[in-house]
Amino acid sequence: MVCSVHPHHGVYLERVPGVNAPAARSVTRPPGGSEPDQPGCYCWLHAIQRTSHSPAGQKMSHRESLQLLDLPWDDVVFQHIFPYLNVEDLCCLREVSKGFQKLFIDYMSTCKKLDLSDCTMTNQYFQKITENCTNLQWLSVAKCSWLSDEPLIALFNRNLHLHHVDLSACSGLTSAALQILVIKCKLKALLLANCQWLSLDCWKAIIQHQSDLQHISTANSSDVDIQTLEQFFCKFSRLKVVELDKMELLTDVGLHHLATNCTHIETLSVAGCWKLTDSGLKKVVNHCLKLKLLNIQNCPRVTEKYLCSLCVRGIHVISSCSVAYMVKRRKQVNYLGINIQI
Repeated sequence: MVCSVHPHHGVYLERVPGVNAPAARSVTRPPGGSEPDQPGCYCWLHAIQRTSHSPAGQKMSHRESLQLLDLPWDDVVFQHIFPYLNVEDLCCLREVSKGFQKLFIDYMSTCKKLDLSDCTMTNQYFQKITENCTNLQWLSVAKCSWLSDEPLIALFNRNLHLHHVDLSACSGLTSAALQILVIKCKLKALLLANCQWLSLDCWKAIIQHQSDLQHISTANSSDVDIQTLEQFFCKFSRLKVVELDKMELLTDVGLHHLATNCTHIETLSVAGCWKLTDSGLKKVVNHCLKLKLLNIQNCPRVTEKYLCSLCVRGIHVISSCSVAYMVKRRKQVNYLGINIQI
């Protein structure tokens, strides 16, 4: 189903009974060819029954148009339409009428996933559109540099069942918001890439109050020491996705702690960690038998020979140079009678 929000025109969906998948097309005006009585946001469901013959041989057809508000809210609108609209569309819809405002409020009070990443608005408007959110489990405000602590803390306090939170590149926040989050909610995924406010105290708060993290992203974090990292890896042994890009502190010793404690890792990203060598990665590969993806871009001390061996083992490697090309050229060298390990 296709639904688009437009301040003056509409979309209608055409469904033919007996056909499994509905065909949808967007138009510049509602069915009938006339402009709407007043500017607004319309979504038309245009149902057309297949033409059939009556016993008398006469053709019969039925045609019915419904507005968005006429559809079942919980079962249709909230499940099959709103999840495909971005926040800008939903906010536009909210301003159309009191009916659409009520629809928006009901949706926000029941929705479990809210993606506000890379949106632009004021803190006041953020507080306004999220004031009815009480059932969120998944939240992303990544790249919302305008967002401050106060409205986000209020949202955390109303949504204690959050388990996935992305605060990446939220430069307007401080550690205060994160402190509330890790104390109030039991998280499985916490994404804090490019958060310069991620302090050593934040790391310690996460270790103290969380217990079931499976996905962590702390790319470009600098305010942490090797002892704290060791405690972190020891505490969260069920980690599956670990993203530590551009953490200059990370060395082979840190990878040894990661490998021996977090043996369930499936994805590891250490791009830009220039101190890493083959030794640290070997420890990870030998202990983390479920490893499927390894990102080691801009790790100059990792050798081509070792990268090729990872490819042979079936691990998808992302590196500065294509591993497939590395393997190919090493095979070509072998054809010349110079035997080198692939």
